[in-house]
Amino acid sequence: MRRKVIGISIAATFLLLVACGSANVLDWIAEHYPLEDVVESSTDPDDVARLYVAKDKSIQEVSKAIKDQMEPENASEIKENKQILVYDDYFVTLTQDEDDPENTNIEVATDEFVRDNYRPGFFNGFIAYYILDRTFGVNDWRYKQDQRCGGKCYEGYNKSGGNYKGPATPSSFRGSGNRGGGPGTGK
Repeated sequence: MRRKVIGISIAATFLLLVACGSANVLDWIAEHYPLEDVVESSTDPDDVARLYVAKDKSIQEVSKAIKDQMEPENASEIKENKQILVYDDYFVTLTQDEDDPENTNIEVATDEFVRDNYRPGFFNGFIAYYILDRTFGVNDWRYKQDQRCGGKCYEGYNKSGGNYKGPATPSSFRGSGNRGGGPGTGK
């Protein structure tokens, strides 16, 4: 009898985990849309942007499906066939597929990939720069990234694609943040 109860408990736990959904937005997107390409950071191959494609789905439909599963911390309006959703560890950019306007490209990039590779102008009119500064733990990310990129920053998959070869110098943003410390500093 005890084995039967344990077996039922394990089965119930498994069903509960499946019913609760994915651990993060990347997992959910990967389960529902086919992976088309992966773009590596120019400075750290562990930081990537993954491109998924929603066949025969509009940006509005894809956005609603994703937000119904996991509410973003920040979300832009849809304009110029683009929307940006900001999650804890990922930026999700929805764009109309230039090769097939019936499809929506879903680009999921790690925070680190965005911080170290994206051209700041990509976010103009979509996400306020103070939100990006706070997300990346960097003061004036826009100015610093513009200076670092020298015109070689990533501009999203539609413009930069899988052939992206950005600045080879590591960013100075790594390890930076708002957390201070040092000799004589109270903790």
